[in-house]
Amino acid sequence: MLKYSQPVDSKIGELIEKSSKHDDSDYTKDKIAMQLMGKLSDVFLDRNGKKRISIGLRLRWKIRYISDTYYDLKCAIRNHFKWHKTLKQIRPWEGHDGLIKVMITHLNDYIDSEEKYGHSEENFRRNKIAKARETVELLERMSDPDEYSRIRTKEVDSRYPDYKHLVSRYKGGGCGFSGRFIPQGNGWAGKEGGKNPREGYFELIDGRYQLVDSPDKNETDRILAEIDRYNEDTSKAYHQAEEDSIMVFDRLCELLKENLYSWWD
Repeated sequence: MLKYSQPVDSKIGELIEKSSKHDDSDYTKDKIAMQLMGKLSDVFLDRNGKKRISIGLRLRWKIRYISDTYYDLKCAIRNHFKWHKTLKQIRPWEGHDGLIKVMITHLNDYIDSEEKYGHSEENFRRNKIAKARETVELLERMSDPDEYSRIRTKEVDSRYPDYKHLVSRYKGGGCGFSGRFIPQGNGWAGKEGGKNPREGYFELIDGRYQLVDSPDKNETDRILAEIDRYNEDTSKAYHQAEEDSIMVFDRLCELLKENLYSWWD
């Protein structure tokens, strides 16, 4: 068996085929010449206990060594081009992100190799490739953990108005934002962020937004109830995003457990 599944140089392939060709019928019970207890190399011991390895077998070993060396060199050169983008992005201090990049690159490489050179039974080969592709998709989702929450919260945002935030500039420099607000009359109805937030109808007074009596209390109450629903739906979205992440991780573990050792040829 060759070390790699890719086709070798035609001349080397012919030499290996000629030197290693045998008939399976040579390994039947009636063809046994001798039996003993020991190591495989003991088969080559002569009557005097000295090793006598045939020239043909030595030649096959030598050809296999040459072919393995050839592929080691070929893959080393090839990997510099295939992996350069991944290696360029990885940093020594990276944790999951670096590992995931390596796994994605290697699995894509495996899929490409299996599609071109795989020689397993067709349905089995297709199943291996399909499971490897699914694993790559899951790894790509896991490479950006915030993507789960972005997907879920984006769906929530699409069902509500484009809320504005209360932006505060500080004398010492810098700024911050908080809360959610909707225009109403000459001011804004909404709720501040942080601890003990104020809520109601706000108007700009002396450079600051202050709570004042609402021109339409029913409308203000409606806006506040809407903001509460938005906050509740957003909280549920983050919770669902966490569950999505756990489901993806569990499925990835299942795929690796069932297929890791079958992803070879």
